Amino acid sequence: MRRGRDAERGSMAVEFAIAAPILIGLMLFMVGAGRIVTGFGQVDGAARDGARAASIARNPQQAQAAADAAVQSDLNGVCTGGLTISPVTGFALGSPSVSLQVTCSMNLGYVLFPTVTMHGTGVAPLDQFVSRTY
Repeated sequence: MRRGRDAERGSMAVEFAIAAPILIGLMLFMVGAGRIVTGFGQVDGAARDGARAASIARNPQQAQAAADAAVQSDLNGVCTGGLTISPVTGFALGSPSVSLQVTCSMNLGYVLFPTVTMHGTGVAPLDQFVSRTY
């Protein structure tokens, strides 16, 4: 009976067939997880920018318009499943700050992940040197 190279013939192909799907799955998981982490950072940053834009407005309508524009500019193309911007709160006489909440749904089907919904909250102090009409 012959042992040696002939007995191990094809074992490399079997090992590759077992390891390749595992490595591809691991790479897809890493891409998806990285995209989720980046998305959460982008949503938080957009909420912060929206609150800052609202804090320097002169009236509530301008505050909401400025916040909407800032958030949509920051998240252009990120929220493939939908974007919701809450009304600006805290824009009232004597209020020290404004706040804003942003909800973004991101479709991650391209890396075999489900749609992920992310929430961000931004708070910014009202600029005391801007004259306002409430």
